[in-house]
Amino acid sequence: MIKHTKQELLDGLQKMGIVKGDILVIAADLGEVGFTEGKLQDVIMVALLDAVGESGTIIAPCFTNYYFIHEIDKEDVFDIQKAPNSGSLSRIMLNHPKSHRSLHPTNSFVAIGAKAEEILKGHDENSLSYDPVGKAIDLNAKMFLIGCVASSPGFFSVHYAQQALGLTQKRFLKPKREVYYKDKNGEKKLFIKKDFGGCAKGCYKFYSHYVVDGGLTTGWFGNAYCIIMNGKRAFDVAYKILKTNPRFALCDDPLCGSCRASWSFNKRDYIPYYLRKIFKK
Repeated sequence: MIKHTKQELLDGLQKMGIVKGDILVIAADLGEVGFTEGKLQDVIMVALLDAVGESGTIIAPCFTNYYFIHEIDKEDVFDIQKAPNSGSLSRIMLNHPKSHRSLHPTNSFVAIGAKAEEILKGHDENSLSYDPVGKAIDLNAKMFLIGCVASSPGFFSVHYAQQALGLTQKRFLKPKREVYYKDKNGEKKLFIKKDFGGCAKGCYKFYSHYVVDGGLTTGWFGNAYCIIMNGKRAFDVAYKILKTNPRFALCDDPLCGSCRASWSFNKRDYIPYYLRKIFKK
């Protein structure tokens, strides 16, 4: 059984062009990395933080649950110390002594490094979901996928492009999704979610456009296949495409409710979607 060392993982990051001072916006499936010498979480964190150095920063989603109004769990209150449901990397980062987490009740981000506080500052119940991604892009961040290029495709710059174009707030019928949180005074309040990134399975469609742009780099982090790209370039590619065709990022599943029956810019799929659902039953 091959076990990856911290140095092997660090070498892989450096081969992909990651250098001291980099800001990395990461989505990851750490199960794809493989076995490591030492605890997986320890080896991975050391490798990532060594790669960007003290002047660099790593950022990951730290998303939590929200509910339809009739299903809301009154006991489930957003807690900055609560483990998220968005993957092992965010949980590992959250347990790091130098981590910072934003206060958005459903779409918080966790970050470690020199720019962590600056990027996450003000991201709370009054913010849109992907604001930290925009701040990171403005600071010349890189979008980075580890082991989830196919399973959970797409850079976060796609969702930020959707947000910048106003697409994340164009839901059909706008059913309320809610969760409780505690404000700065510790008072329990209800948060009503007003924007949605939606299904990400169609984001693979941007990959060929990144290649044409010339900015996409591939590599390996242990056994995990990775892609990385400058955030501004990735954002510009997605923004240009989505501005012309908002439907471009929709997935290929004709029975995906999020893609086929949720967006006001995709009315053409409403009737075919519901007919398919009826005949399937």
